[in-house]
Amino acid sequence: MSKVCIHCGIDCSESKRFKDAKGRYACLKCHDRIKYGLPIERDLPADQGAPIALADEAPIEGERVACPRCKHEIPPGETVCSNCRYDISIGAAPPAPMTEYSRPCGKCGYDLKGLALSASCPECGADPHTQARAKKAKHQNQFEMFYKEPLIYSAVGLVALLIIRLLTSDLQTFVIDCIAIGICVPLALGAYWVFSLIWAGGFDQGWLLAAANFLAVFAVASPVVVVFSPIPLVGWIVWLTAYLWLLKVRLDLDGWWDAFILALILAGIQILAKLGLAALI
Repeated sequence: MSKVCIHCGIDCSESKRFKDAKGRYACLKCHDRIKYGLPIERDLPADQGAPIALADEAPIEGERVACPRCKHEIPPGETVCSNCRYDISIGAAPPAPMTEYSRPCGKCGYDLKGLALSASCPECGADPHTQARAKKAKHQNQFEMFYKEPLIYSAVGLVALLIIRLLTSDLQTFVIDCIAIGICVPLALGAYWVFSLIWAGGFDQGWLLAAANFLAVFAVASPVVVVFSPIPLVGWIVWLTAYLWLLKVRLDLDGWWDAFILALILAGIQILAKLGLAALI
């Protein structure tokens, strides 16, 4: 079965070739020209500024060859002239690289290091605009996958806490609650890091995601404790159950015992933060 290059139309079934995301083939020469942001050979004008080697003039392996452009000798095994950067494998001199750092394609992840900023991806063929759109969509998907849910939890918890404090005409305590939650989040991150190293065996979540999840835990647990704490014994059981469930689900803990140990630590941090703020205010 023939494998025809989509750029120059040459059958590359017997030579090195590349396949894009759509299953289309590109020969090595066209792949390299696209890599350097050069036009495909079939689209070039007849006069290339350098002679084309005939079949009997093809370089012998292990032999020094003269650069077709500047006549500088190219060492055996190399294809790029050190004097003028003419590449005999693609029949042109690639432009100077625009980027000297790793820059993954936003669509397929191919490393675009050394390519012009305006060059299309040689792996999937995506142009810079397509790459930018794909990168934006990837970030959007990451937000929806990891951060959207804990932020919704946080918003619902804080709104519920606000409604409770409005019904009891106690907005000052609501302000204290919010400030306490803001203080508790970074303190909880430190406690969680120590807990993970000593007890759980590793810090599973990134700092930003863990902070969002701790915000969700504190924001939801606060209205629960306000509503149920006046009920003797039952109220604290309800609060502890909700607290344990939130910690296990949001922080993806291995077991309920891990959640219980961490809950005791965080509850102590939260109580101390509220008492300290209440004393200051």
